[in-house]
Amino acid sequence: MGMTGTAAAIMVLFGGQDLDGWTTIAGEWMAREGAMVCRAAPASIRSTYESDGFVLEFEYRRSGKGTNRLAVHSKMTTGGPVLLLTPRGVTKREAGWSWTPAVPEDEWIGVRVEADPDLLHAAARAGGKEISDVRIPVDRGSRGFIRFEATEPGIEIRDVKVRELNFTPMFDGKTLDGWEIVRPKDPDDPGWVIENGVVRCRGRRSSWLRTLRTYDNFVLRLEYQLPPRGNSGIFLRAPIEGRVSRIGLEIQLLDDVADRGRIKPAQHTGSIYDGIAPEIRVPAPVNEWNAIEVLCDGKHIRTTLNGIELYDADLEQDAEKDTNRHRRPLATRRTVGFIGLQDHSSPVGFRNVRIREMR
Repeated sequence: MGMTGTAAAIMVLFGGQDLDGWTTIAGEWMAREGAMVCRAAPASIRSTYESDGFVLEFEYRRSGKGTNRLAVHSKMTTGGPVLLLTPRGVTKREAGWSWTPAVPEDEWIGVRVEADPDLLHAAARAGGKEISDVRIPVDRGSRGFIRFEATEPGIEIRDVKVRELNFTPMFDGKTLDGWEIVRPKDPDDPGWVIENGVVRCRGRRSSWLRTLRTYDNFVLRLEYQLPPRGNSGIFLRAPIEGRVSRIGLEIQLLDDVADRGRIKPAQHTGSIYDGIAPEIRVPAPVNEWNAIEVLCDGKHIRTTLNGIELYDADLEQDAEKDTNRHRRPLATRRTVGFIGLQDHSSPVGFRNVRIREMR
């Protein structure tokens, strides 16, 4: 199958313990004996993980009742190319398919889906052999979440993981190696910790967390979780000294609902803080994981929140969009610096932080 590359970020989306990282849209799902199980249908559940190109792997069984589907590049609740998960493997056909099980209901069927820029390639295996292979054209630039659907209860899904080629994880999931807490107030009781693979800010406004090395041009992806009235940010091309949001760039992370009517457009979630406002408002619920991507390529900045592009701006050519252009123009900001996570007195979580550097 087609994707090649050396570096890769591997993320476990469902490891069997709980449904953290998944949002139930309809019906009832539960984690039971290491599997994601549909208990009441019609049912739909989506990942909080969102991307464009990746390799998805998982196993399923007990798909003989009703119609079971996998949607890739899904929006928040609907959409995206759809594959059927059947006892005979993965198919794109709604009609003319024999429902006589080719694989016993208790046997697991392994699936591998490669999402390339213009093609989905899905293959299924059972009993040590390939049982189906299907290709679906997709629109170039398509992206979104992973969604499972069931019209009847019963299907079980396990070992769901994705791999993004040419992306590198920025945390090892256990330590803050490669990062530094900038001037912590109490080094013996730091405001940043890692718990179960999640980078957590305790919300003490003690200091911010930065990379040990600098970056210039890159694509940064991560998931974040804010509490009600929460406030945080992602620092880009940041200095160590001085106010980052005035020297480098800050991508705002905020509970927009709680602060509605009290903030400027260029202070909403996803904005270049006090600079460029989102061109569209995208829901980013508190107490849930939200996916954000930022591309920095010279003066070109593009931010995507939960699969929706907020803006695609050139800081020089689109200077009229910069609300700070008469004071601290974004076009004059640093083009190289540290990547950082802000402590703004809110307990916030970050996970699946990965980067692709652009040469």
